[in-house]
Amino acid sequence: MFALWIINILYIIDSSTRIFKLSSALKQPGGGISETVASELRTAILGGRLAAGTQLRQDHIAAQYNVSHIPVREALRRLEAEGLVTHYPRRGTFVSRLSADECQDVTDMRRVLEVLAVELSVPQAGDEDLDRATQVLEAADRSASLDDWSRLNWQFHQTLYAPCGRPRLLKTIEGLWQTVDRYLRVVWQTADYQECSQREHWDILGAYRRGDTTWAAELVAAHVDDAGTVLQRFMERAESAED
Repeated sequence: MFALWIINILYIIDSSTRIFKLSSALKQPGGGISETVASELRTAILGGRLAAGTQLRQDHIAAQYNVSHIPVREALRRLEAEGLVTHYPRRGTFVSRLSADECQDVTDMRRVLEVLAVELSVPQAGDEDLDRATQVLEAADRSASLDDWSRLNWQFHQTLYAPCGRPRLLKTIEGLWQTVDRYLRVVWQTADYQECSQREHWDILGAYRRGDTTWAAELVAAHVDDAGTVLQRFMERAESAED
């Protein structure tokens, strides 16, 4: 409870420095207010500044960003459709909490869809695609920031999968990533996972360079399962601590 209180205080302080920037963005022609508010809240949720279980009060958000309740309500509906928040009648809207069972569900879906993306993209990936992926991994090797590493982690996979030419498939995979990313950030700080994950990334890239679709698919499947196992164990411990 104390940790959640600290996170919320830090979020309020961080957000207060962004109000002028947000207000300016709201004034830009063609920039939807609800979309801008949703983007700000989404960033806070995915970055862990709004922890799972945090209540999102419409009046507080409206006052914070100096907007009416209508765009805030629309922003929360957008985030609910993305699975980032959950609305409970007569209780309000809260940042969604992922259970251990849901974690397994997401892992299973990721494995199937990402293996499909690999099978479609390896034959289409050119030297330019692989060189970009190499640059991303080199940047990740140098990164000391958890936020940067998380961003580069997704950018690497996105770069490899993009040649598959399936926008809907890629969008679905990205949505599943967003669902677990904020939890994985916690795991990355408490487990020796980043180094292992980065080694697996280089192995996957090597399989792409050799044009070995079967091996690349096997590596990605194992990579997803490894992340899912670490995350599920963390979620099970968290659930046990709450009981």
